[in-house]
Amino acid sequence: MKFKSEQSVQDWVQSLVDADGLRDVIDGVEELNQALVNASSDEFWPDFPIDYLTRLRNLEAARDVLSELFGLELVSKNSANLSRTKGESLFADLLYCRRETSHFVIMEIKNRKASARETITELLAYEQELLNHMPFSGSHDVLFVVVSRDFPTLLDHGLTSLTTWNRRKILCLKLDDDGESPRLKIHIPNVWAPVGQSVLPRMGISTAYLRIYPATTMDSDQIYAVCKTAMDLLVREAERGGGSGFAMIASDHLYPKLSSSPYVIIAGVVNPYSFLPHAETQGFVERTTSAVSQYLLDPQRRGDLTYSWGWLDCDRGSARSYLSHFGRPAWEGFGNWSDFRDPRRWRHPSLTPDRHLTPVFFDFWGVLGDFARDIVKTQGRLRAFIPGFAKPGLDWHYPHLGVLLLDDIAVTPAINAGQWTFAALFDFGIRLGRFCAISAQYADADDRVQKLLQAGLFWAEADITRPCHEAAWRYLSALEITTEPPRIPIGAYESGAQQVANVSSFANWIVNEFIGAGYPLLQDAFATGLSCYALFDPQFDPFGTDPSMPGVKRAATARARDWLRRTLVRATSEDTALHSRRELAARLSKIFDGSINVQLGQEAGLAAVDAFPKPRLIENLFEAIPALVSLWHPQLAHTLAPLAHALFDWDWFEQQVRERRSRGVKNPCVYLSANGGIGVGEVPETYPTPHITDTAKEVLFVDNQTSAEIMIAVTWEALRAGKFPSSGHGNRSPIGVNGFEAE
Repeated sequence: MKFKSEQSVQDWVQSLVDADGLRDVIDGVEELNQALVNASSDEFWPDFPIDYLTRLRNLEAARDVLSELFGLELVSKNSANLSRTKGESLFADLLYCRRETSHFVIMEIKNRKASARETITELLAYEQELLNHMPFSGSHDVLFVVVSRDFPTLLDHGLTSLTTWNRRKILCLKLDDDGESPRLKIHIPNVWAPVGQSVLPRMGISTAYLRIYPATTMDSDQIYAVCKTAMDLLVREAERGGGSGFAMIASDHLYPKLSSSPYVIIAGVVNPYSFLPHAETQGFVERTTSAVSQYLLDPQRRGDLTYSWGWLDCDRGSARSYLSHFGRPAWEGFGNWSDFRDPRRWRHPSLTPDRHLTPVFFDFWGVLGDFARDIVKTQGRLRAFIPGFAKPGLDWHYPHLGVLLLDDIAVTPAINAGQWTFAALFDFGIRLGRFCAISAQYADADDRVQKLLQAGLFWAEADITRPCHEAAWRYLSALEITTEPPRIPIGAYESGAQQVANVSSFANWIVNEFIGAGYPLLQDAFATGLSCYALFDPQFDPFGTDPSMPGVKRAATARARDWLRRTLVRATSEDTALHSRRELAARLSKIFDGSINVQLGQEAGLAAVDAFPKPRLIENLFEAIPALVSLWHPQLAHTLAPLAHALFDWDWFEQQVRERRSRGVKNPCVYLSANGGIGVGEVPETYPTPHITDTAKEVLFVDNQTSAEIMIAVTWEALRAGKFPSSGHGNRSPIGVNGFEAE
């Protein structure tokens, strides 16, 4: 049956609606529902890629409209004028109302090639006329159905803009009348090209402080009250603007001696100009791909656009205007969240924000808000991954959870993708050592000193949260680790001695049970970081008078020199693969300004290492030397229990792989990381890979859960059925955290 005219399609759709049979001819409903179930699964922690969040909004919009497609009453069709203004003509193809919910459904029918401009304009015009009849209606009151033979690029972009950024609820149905009986298939617009983003780029969240210099008559409680109202205004107005960001109120412990106000608002927004430069460095975008790319990536302006973006009026100045009634407000302290949380801040001798600002209240808006609220709404996911935060009334306003969520999407984790490398264990040791020292000092301090230490303690707690969760996740999945980790209570500090005992017990478990005797150098990495943290933070010995520090420095220097010697031997050994020797040689030369020249041979290199002054070794011990060892030393590996057949959106993964192939990527893959996360990546062309016989049916699957990377070709059908390496069918224990709990 082939429709000859647009009117015949409209008559067919109307007859189906009249008989309450429209849903009976729609294909893809089961797939839509399954994709949404997968998205809310308790079994995995979601990443924050923009393209996937956009897909979710399209899926949710389609589902919401589908749920209204029965019990509809016809209001008008294309023979009746919608406008109540004389001289105006507005003729919707079909307009229905579902009296049970008071929702209106506008249906636009296209039998010929759809004109995007015409379709979008008509939808918005009909919606506006309905709003003329029903002022203050929301996006859930007016729904849209677009029936078309095709959805060209411009139409897909327009509809996605309406659903993603303007919150319209639209169901797209593709008409197929080539068979005996016409059918409609759900179409999910796909308009986002991958930009290689799992966490946000370094400049991805721009931040600033909104500080009030208050009137002298206001006390601390009043200042907090006006800051809370100002923050609420900022969040609500920014939400209307369509961007994404966060705001928090922080207590300033420098008040009243060095600060004018006891509270400050810290706000941040997702910087849209940071993505394309990052995507270019990752090989996802070339400057010549489009006119916009050429403009944004021009070397003379690419940095300027990121830094000069004027986002401070994202709330139309509402917060600052309100605060001006109580004092003088000012935006200060411009930066970004990655720098705010960068561990290198520990080394600054100056007063960094994390040493005097303690968050007391959080909020989010836009896509960041959706992400935070979805995490909290899915309590099963919270209980599975971070049960310490799965408590009644504890939500995204809670500072520790707010920081954790921000870090999750904007900061590359120390233990990236569950990979416990040499550098990761050294970093974890430093974090744990700092936390132990600060929390023990806090426990024994009086009220005045505790107030001064409160900010440092909060951020030290935040620094160990993710690594402790990663340790707990590995414990639950590693068959070799049978001893449960000791608990580290967060926020409950009885005494300094007890706190040292708690952390020491956990650290011993990490060395003996988690790492184990089979990895002596990894044990060494963690233990060295745990003992030498004070070398990288001036606050622990500001005057250089601590009698224990010379011994700590001698031990750390000896470790740094030993690790560097081992690396030099690897870089000059014939037993090391040629590409690894070349990389090690290049890194050694770059880090040490050519002082180590592998080309001169092993003996000369070792002599150069032995001649290095102690300060230079300590300087490079913080990051460079552990990173060098990670290049050649195997990461910590365990025999992991089979991964439960979690619910993943395989359609989206397949779509991402197809798009990578269309960009010329030779070896796109689906990867399973060491922490059980699944994503889409790329295997370098220089790596030997299994042959893919049919790119439409097969894909490379890379298993990184062990020290040896497993790479095979699997079918999409097998992935959907959960039949891939390291998979099981419910055999894996639910993920939980035994070593960390928020009080």
